[in-house]
Amino acid sequence: MPKTHTGEAENTSPQLSWTNIPDGCKSFAVVCHDPDAPLVSADGSYGYVHWVVYNIPSDIRQLEENSTLYTSGLNDFGRGGYGGPMPPKGLSMRELLTKVEPNLIGMNRLVGKYQRD
Repeated sequence: MPKTHTGEAENTSPQLSWTNIPDGCKSFAVVCHDPDAPLVSADGSYGYVHWVVYNIPSDIRQLEENSTLYTSGLNDFGRGGYGGPMPPKGLSMRELLTKVEPNLIGMNRLVGKYQRD
């Protein structure tokens, strides 16, 4: 994905186009969902939603770059419109362990307990 479509740059939605429209189609919806994002919500959903747009008429065959047309739903940034990917800086625990494990000579664990009054 070009950097212009990420949260580290212009954060503009990409140009999309489609063909082979099914008979009876009345409108289109676009969802940009990252299933690999390490996020599981309390409702059981997973990944990260970057863009939701719908009510795109069936005679439309593309969305231009940085489009604000049609109806926007909320993304996981908590706003309407497009929000480009911007992976967090740093490593997750799993990524860190994968990198350090070949050189690991010892490991320990700290466990804390907490009880409400």
